[in-house]
Amino acid sequence: MTKTTPRRSPLLRGLVLICLLTLPGIAHGSALTAPTKFVTVKDGRQLAYRSIGEGPPLILCNRFRGTLDTWDPAFLDGLAKRNRVITFNFRGIGRSTGDSPTRIIEMAEDIRDLIDALELERVALAGWSMGGMAAQVFATVHPERLSHLILIGTGPAGTNPQDMEPVFLELAHKPVNDLTDEYTLFFEPMSAVSRRAAELSHERIAQRASDVDVPVPPPVWPRLHQAGAEFRNDLHGSRDMLKRTSLPILILHGDHDIVFPVQNWHALNRELPTAQLIVFPHAGHGPQHQFVEASVAYIHAFLATSDGSTSL
Repeated sequence: MTKTTPRRSPLLRGLVLICLLTLPGIAHGSALTAPTKFVTVKDGRQLAYRSIGEGPPLILCNRFRGTLDTWDPAFLDGLAKRNRVITFNFRGIGRSTGDSPTRIIEMAEDIRDLIDALELERVALAGWSMGGMAAQVFATVHPERLSHLILIGTGPAGTNPQDMEPVFLELAHKPVNDLTDEYTLFFEPMSAVSRRAAELSHERIAQRASDVDVPVPPPVWPRLHQAGAEFRNDLHGSRDMLKRTSLPILILHGDHDIVFPVQNWHALNRELPTAQLIVFPHAGHGPQHQFVEASVAYIHAFLATSDGSTSL
């Protein structure tokens, strides 16, 4: 007689899955299903975060008006194949509590508080757009906490030769951005391939059906612009940090970024001792959402081959 194993009912399988997903320390396999968690930091504030994957920790800092739900889940899931990927909201953003930041150093302090609360020692840090500003300031004031720095669609602090295009502020200040806006904000609207990538990324991001984050309301936007002005004035010496650091730096950029023109990185050619610049063709401000697989591959290779204790 052949012995068979009893089949679990769908309800029982669901209960087992829920229990596994809610146990502390269990890695969650998908950006679309990872639960939102909270850590309490000083002053009783709470930072909302999500964590997927296992391996060396990689923390991602978000863009202007970005929340936990504005990252492309395919990009996060790809990174999570080799790393523990942690996304979070800065203070007063989304479901994080406290007053929203008016200084870029406050955003850098949130990164430090998150690392401390999660009991991490050294991490790889990635920042997209405004998150890249915060990541650079953090690398300036707390370099000992980082193994690698990854900058996506962002720019160097201080005076740069090329300004953002006015269309960015026009679209970024609309109460709700639709797909047509995203063509211009994050992709290259003149390219049919880029527009199609925008559509696919938009669809992937929209798939999260529960435990969704809170959009950033208009009253917060001027506060974030104030924080950005502090970075542009380079009050913390981040531009000089880029020129003297031994920290490995990877820069991912579109060739037509309307917010942070890639030409501003070209102006620093031969002045940055550890920076590698990857420029994607016919791409805009969100190259990691258009070239998902390539961006993940570049980041994995960078993290695997760069030694955070020495210059490249």
